[in-house]
Amino acid sequence: MRQKVQTIVETRASLIASLADLAPLGIGPVIGGNDANFVVLPILSGIGGAGAPDNIRAQTIYKHMAEQCSVVVRYRGGELGCTGCLRITMGTAEENRIMLQRLEESLRLTLPA
Repeated sequence: MRQKVQTIVETRASLIASLADLAPLGIGPVIGGNDANFVVLPILSGIGGAGAPDNIRAQTIYKHMAEQCSVVVRYRGGELGCTGCLRITMGTAEENRIMLQRLEESLRLTLPA
């Protein structure tokens, strides 16, 4: 069990660092205590860390990833304190790599004009 917990902690740290690299495409820093096997990620209305959390853009990314990319994240914009947020569950290193690629694609498709 300790090895499993250590793997989750390491995977979460790696995922959070990789998500931070996507900030220029309009995501905010991961929110929450991050003591779980998932992260909550705000999707912003602007790029480069600008703008407010955006439910419409988050829903668009959620749908695109599920319907076009076969990657399921969870939309959480309707929950208290989670406006514009997606919940991303950690997977294996390969699953996370694919999810990050698909998220980047989806973020680029929804960049504000």
